[in-house]
Amino acid sequence: MSDTEPKSFDPTKVKFIHPPNTLKAKVGSGGIPESLIRKAQQVMECFESDFRPEARRLVDSLDEALKKAQAALRSEKDIDKEELVFPVMQLKANGGMFKYELISDVADICLQFMEGVEDYNQDTFEVIQIHKSTINTILNNNLRGSGGPEGYALVQELHAACMRYFKRHGL
Repeated sequence: MSDTEPKSFDPTKVKFIHPPNTLKAKVGSGGIPESLIRKAQQVMECFESDFRPEARRLVDSLDEALKKAQAALRSEKDIDKEELVFPVMQLKANGGMFKYELISDVADICLQFMEGVEDYNQDTFEVIQIHKSTINTILNNNLRGSGGPEGYALVQELHAACMRYFKRHGL
């Protein structure tokens, strides 16, 4: 038999290798019982925690970042956009979890606005300030949930304010 001739396949000489599944060995092969999932869901739904102190801390952090950014703009230094974005992102992420969906919605609009602005100016800070004031009002009045039709109208008006900014500044 020459090297150029095809070799015949012999299935008896095939060796199957089964590598160990270390992840499966660590966690097991069963699922989570449905009763535990239902119990966990009930605990989450009944869990009451006051989000307002943390939300106020985040609003204060945003206020500090706004002051620093405005000072940087006046002195023609670089603005730390991450310092502005972080508290808004946290408000967006945590609002809904603590049944303050309206805060999440307002923070989401603010976050999208901040991400859409290239060069910050005084008008930029005024739009962010409006969002911050709105979140403060929601917290001061303990407005949980989506705010209903009034909350929807508020969110639409904040979005419209952002669009007017972009139109005015040619973005």
